[in-house]
Amino acid sequence: MDVPTCPVKLFNRCEEDLVRLHRLIATAGAAACLATASPAIAAAAPAATDCTDYAFTTSGRAVGGRTSIPWNYFVVAKAGTIAACLDEPDGADFDLVLRHFGTDGLKTVATSSGEEGVKTLFYEGVPGAYRVEVSAISGSGAYTVGVTFP
Repeated sequence: MDVPTCPVKLFNRCEEDLVRLHRLIATAGAAACLATASPAIAAAAPAATDCTDYAFTTSGRAVGGRTSIPWNYFVVAKAGTIAACLDEPDGADFDLVLRHFGTDGLKTVATSSGEEGVKTLFYEGVPGAYRVEVSAISGSGAYTVGVTFP
């Protein structure tokens, strides 16, 4: 089956293009772009082990008391579950926050749950622009963030 491609851009704060190519997949009469690196087309969220099984992943570094923004924003084309994962460094306490850009500004819509190590969040989102933030409550170090959306 020949699958057409569509250029969808996902940028971090430094305006680096994190995803260069997506596949156009027709599902239930609607079109959605999924990362070619995605291990599955199903909308089910991956199990939280190290965040690498999510459709989009990136690494960064956070310092205690500060917030890191791995991607400036990403756009969700249709309603569905947004799943995010944070693999924090040993001995640190980081939180994962999902924010939605709405007509009334930037609003927090979900925060992470979980013990030390890997934290996850799930949100039944509507189409629009979202941002993931990593808040370093205490400690510092390198982290990995993953996100999957419809």
